[in-house]
Amino acid sequence: MKKVLCLLAFFGIILSVAACGGDDSKDPAPAGTAPKAISVTPANGTKDVALGNVHVKVVYSTPSKRVIGADDIKITGTTSTPANLKFSVATLEFDLDCQEEGATIGVNIPQGYVVSNNGAKPSEPVSFSFTMFKKPDLGNDEYESASVAVKNMIAGWNLGNTLDAWAEGSTGLNQETCWGQPKTEAFLMKKMKEKGFTAIRVPVTWKDHMDSAGNVDEAWMNRVAEVVNYVLDNDMYCILNVHHDTGADKTAWLKADGTTYAASNAKFKYLWKQIADHFKNYSEKLVFEGYNEMLTGSDATAQWNTPNNEANLDYINKYAQDFVDAVRFTGGKNKYRNLIVTTYAASPVEKNLQKLVIPTDPCGNQSHLAVEVHTYAPYDWVNTYNKHWTAECKREITNMFAMLKKYIMDQGYPVVIGEYGSNGKNEDTINKNSTHEEKLEAGKQASDMTTLCKQYNAAAFYWMGIVDGNDRKESSFKWSMEEVADAIVNAAK
Repeated sequence: MKKVLCLLAFFGIILSVAACGGDDSKDPAPAGTAPKAISVTPANGTKDVALGNVHVKVVYSTPSKRVIGADDIKITGTTSTPANLKFSVATLEFDLDCQEEGATIGVNIPQGYVVSNNGAKPSEPVSFSFTMFKKPDLGNDEYESASVAVKNMIAGWNLGNTLDAWAEGSTGLNQETCWGQPKTEAFLMKKMKEKGFTAIRVPVTWKDHMDSAGNVDEAWMNRVAEVVNYVLDNDMYCILNVHHDTGADKTAWLKADGTTYAASNAKFKYLWKQIADHFKNYSEKLVFEGYNEMLTGSDATAQWNTPNNEANLDYINKYAQDFVDAVRFTGGKNKYRNLIVTTYAASPVEKNLQKLVIPTDPCGNQSHLAVEVHTYAPYDWVNTYNKHWTAECKREITNMFAMLKKYIMDQGYPVVIGEYGSNGKNEDTINKNSTHEEKLEAGKQASDMTTLCKQYNAAAFYWMGIVDGNDRKESSFKWSMEEVADAIVNAAK
């Protein structure tokens, strides 16, 4: 009988072991071992955690169950106590409302707070801490406000299809020329300044210049800085942005929807931390623009103008706040650098303007924030009006400015028209190959846009065409559309 009982016990053990088998990576420790923390969020020692709600998460080494209440978790450094506490499988989560600037917040979870599922082993104690963001001592804010800067930028141009260019199979520094533009030279910025331009927008695409951890390639960062220096060395304003990381292409990793935001916001903030760190001691004439034309969907499903699901407009506001926080936290001159946030798809439609929430500047510098939109209005005017800029065309952009005033300017924030031009359907546009008469019509558009900017203390940046392709090179320089360049600088006077 004893032999039978021993055999039954033996087979019972075998069955028990078999039942607990499976993927070790999903269950890193057997249920009978003492649960211990294998990861905590925020990570121990994290600095500059944003003020407000902090989501705390502790992942234990083995499936467990909670046996002690929220009151047994000891929090130091804040008056906040755990809220929204939940425990599932092996993960403990709760929220803290931490408003104490610069405070070190300690989280102490006692031994035995959870036990392994079979109740045999109590958890080991868990202790970690993180430090909240503290507004820096701004000293004397000698930087001009965004309103003053934007007013001074009035005559602007986009260095397009260069550092923003990208293509499959093209890598490294070669991407600058993969869309047919020559490598940018200092000479080009000298000519822009001599003509009377006051600001250059430098679009940059970063997605092919980061490793899997989000680290920007040093050579690419240095090349971007070199071009930025060309602009600043000629005493013009420079707007630096994150460009085709947004947009309709399926490779764009920044999209205005909840799933993408959850997957990309940490990488987005890290990208801007690196950019801001690199340029933290640059002058006030360097301005950062958080993102270009961010939208929902890709390729055929891309939703331009405004998203089908209005809730996705909220994610534009989240990215905007993340951008401002990331830059400000780097300190240096970034504490009061002028920053630009953009509407959904950079579209000036009324719903987008209504739903845009200007970020709260963590340094209290609301006067150093501006808003950007793009417009090619009236869209496809080159075909609709047979390449003539008409009174109806002017009326449409005049109405747009009235709406920008109502929703943005009257709230105290200046507006940048980051892109405009004659671009229409099927890429029809007035360009370097157009007739003199057609270029004069594009000049009328540019003159009206610049005049309205002058009236509203705004700034506008023409998209590319006034100097294009090999016309940009010192060895073969000429104005591709001097009629438009002259119209801009004359209207800006």
